[in-house]
Formats: sequence, structure tokens, C-alpha cells
Amino acid sequence: MTDVTLFPMDIYNQKTVQQGHPPGWTNRAGGEYDLVVLGGGPAGLVAAMTAAEKGHRVAMTEQRLTGGTCVNFGCTPSKALIRCARAVYDAGRGAEFGFRLDGRRTDFSAVMERVRRMRTLSSAGDAVRTIEQTGAEVYLGHTRFTGPNIVEVDGRELRFGKAVIATGSDPLVPPIDGLRTGEYLTNESVFSLTELPARLVVIGVGPLACELAQAFRRLGSEVDLVGNTQRLLPIDTPEVGVLIQRRFEQEGVRLHLGARAVHAGDGSVRVQCASDTHELRYDSILLATGRKANVEGLNLAAANVRRTENGVEVDQYLRTTNPNVYAAGDVAYPQKFTHAAIATARVCVANALDGAGRPARELVVPHCTYTDPEVAQVGLTPRRASEAGIAIDEYRLALTKVERAFIDGEEEGFAAIYTRRGTGEIVGATLVAAHAGEMISELTLAMTSKVQLEGLAETIHCYPTQAEVFQRIALQYASPSKAASAS
Repeated sequence: MTDVTLFPMDIYNQKTVQQGHPPGWTNRAGGEYDLVVLGGGPAGLVAAMTAAEKGHRVAMTEQRLTGGTCVNFGCTPSKALIRCARAVYDAGRGAEFGFRLDGRRTDFSAVMERVRRMRTLSSAGDAVRTIEQTGAEVYLGHTRFTGPNIVEVDGRELRFGKAVIATGSDPLVPPIDGLRTGEYLTNESVFSLTELPARLVVIGVGPLACELAQAFRRLGSEVDLVGNTQRLLPIDTPEVGVLIQRRFEQEGVRLHLGARAVHAGDGSVRVQCASDTHELRYDSILLATGRKANVEGLNLAAANVRRTENGVEVDQYLRTTNPNVYAAGDVAYPQKFTHAAIATARVCVANALDGAGRPARELVVPHCTYTDPEVAQVGLTPRRASEAGIAIDEYRLALTKVERAFIDGEEEGFAAIYTRRGTGEIVGATLVAAHAGEMISELTLAMTSKVQLEGLAETIHCYPTQAEVFQRIALQYASPSKAASAS
């Protein structure tokens, strides 16, 4: 059995391990299954439970902890940490709201204890025994293909009619001269911290790097963020990176953009820019430069499953080069988000077991970066539309024009809706707002249900809410005179 340990091994981490990889668990003897799912993260869990609830005989395998990266090392602990950091930040804004708190002090050990407690609560829903209650059979241990329709889990042979590979992704560790394993943090180790790093260097400019850089700064660390691009969040609309950069600089995050770390070790990292090279001292260094598909050790060749540099090769139906094997989530899908993994898992089950023939391109997948303000995006951006040769119109409004936003002191940001040129067809949106992740689903639903701007304009929104920004933008298209009076 694989040894699974979380540090520190307090009551919360012990319970998380007991839920996700029970000590002393004994696998069944193996057998024949309608569906075998490799991986117990969000994609694997949904695939296994969906199929089992439909009456199929299902086995799910997991080497580490059920719940995968999201529950154990990603979404849940990171958002718990971010929430604590936001509470600390908001407490420091008391003068804006007519009160004052004296003697504020952050207890980092209490913060991290809450993070671990939240993880335990979240992992209960993905626990081994919870999964088995749906009818799926769980096998714990290393899994590998031994034939086109066979996998082996710690000596147990599982034969399948169909299979779904849902093994997720691991942190991508860039080659930095002098930096050795164990001398750096990733998303899999940063939540094991029990003491706040006085000086933290973050390598990366993507969502994880930005989220944790801001959170640790708010909790009291001196933070340097190093990235090899000229702006933060480079896959988003350029003005988003500019806005978040301005906020970071206001909060004291030191940015080193257009730079790369060329050497690290012994508490110092050498950063090389176009014009100079300088040293940054650190107590901890966090590598947050992306993800790589977890396919090593699966013996894909034995199943006639072709791999690529990005993971497992799939067609538009998420079927691999073995027609009986599908792949879902990070291991096959370019949008590496938990909700995308869940959605692709459902597509895999429908296509593999029900013959639905549903192409993954039909999925409308939003994403959100949980900085403050949050950054949410769905569908096309102006840059992606230009690259695809799609002419679009843009309708936008600053949150300074939205009453609830400035009442709440959260007016920094904007919303932009993109439509197919000359029509009200919504093809994308960008939102920068304090609660963008909560709000973007309205536009995701509009795109999925083919609701055009006219329909959004006629939808009654509660007043005052920040979500009104969407109706006001839609009125710019449907009734410019009303839009002018509303703004």
C-alpha cells in the first residue's frame, strides 16, 4: 500500500487521511467491470459515482488521497487561506467604515489550523466510504495498464469494458540551478507550513502564484514575485494584469516581471532581467509555474493509448486511441480547473456507456482567479476572437458606476461582455470584481442557453447588487437611452 501522510499530523490531517486513504484498507480481489476509472480526483470521482448510480459495475482506483489535488492541495486549502488573508486585510480597512481595531495580530498557526479543518470538512464528501456508498468499488494503490482492457492495482487484476483515465496533474517544477528537492514549496507542500515565512519568493505569474503571493503578503510576509512575462495573468485580457499589478503594488508585493530565476539555494535566489541581475533573500520559495499531466507509470503503451507532451491524446469525444478508453480532466483537457474536470467526466461517461456522442467542444467553461479583486472569464476574449478570425463587439462598464460596488468599497474592477459583431449573441465575458467567481455563472448560463443581450437586459436583477452590472451592460445594446440613465 502507498504511504500517505500529511504534515503536521494533527487531528485534522489524521482525519483527512482516514477519509481519503484509510489505513489498513484491503482491496477486493479484482474482477470484471463495466467501467474502471483511474484516479480519485474530481474527474474520477464524478465519473465513477455517475456510472455507479446508473447501475453499472464500477471500480475506481487511487494511489494517494481521494479528492485529488483540488480538495487536498488546491482549491479547498488555498481558498481557506485566501479567506483568512482577506479577513485580515478587511480588518485593516476599518477607518473607511467608521471603526478602528487596535493591536491587530495575525496568528498564522491558527490560520493554518483552520485551513486544515476546512480541508477535513471538504474531504468528507470525497471519502472512500462515501464513494462506496454510491456502489462504486474503490481500489487504493498504484495502477497500471497491462493490456487493452486490463489494469493492475497492487497485484489485483481489473478487466473492463470501458475505462476513464482521470489521473490529473502534478506541479511543474522549472529547472533552477542549485535548487534541490525539499528546498522549495509547491501547492502540495505550502499548506503544510506552520510558521509564516518572513520572506517569501514566489516564482510564477499565473493564478496560483498571484493568489498565494497576495494572501501571504496580507498575512504578514514580505513577498517578491518573479515572472518571465511582462504582466501578471498573461492568459487573461491585458488590462486585467495591469489592474491586478496595480493592486499588488499598493499592497506591497514586490514584482519582478520580465525576469527569471537562474540560481537558488541557501536562502537566496538570483534573478536575471534584461538589464541586470540581482539577488533576493528568502525564508521560503514557492514554485507556481504551472501543471503537468500525471501519466508516468500508467504503462499507456500496453493499452494502445497514445500520449502527447501535454498528457493523453483524445478526440473531440474525449476518446483515446484505444476506443474503449476515455480521458477526463487535467490529463487530457487544456482547461485545468476542477469544474472542467467534472464536466469532462460527465461527457466521458455519457459517451462511453450511453453512446451519447457528445463533443467536449460544446462545454462552456468559465474560470476564476481568486485574487482580490477576483478575475473571471468565460468564452472568447478580444485576443482569442482575433486569432480565430471572429469579429466581435464589446460592451463594458466600470464597477465605479455600480452602486453596490462603491457602497461596499469594492468598486475596483469592470465587466465586459463580448458579442458576435452586429448581434446580441454573447460569445464571451471578462469580469474583475470582488466576487467575480460568484457572478460569472450568470453569463455562463446565458451562453449555454443561448440567451442574447436582449434577454439579459430584460432579466430583473435585485437592487442594489454588483450583478446588476450585467443588466446595465446589456441595456447598452438593447436600449442605449435606458443604459445612459442607468449609469
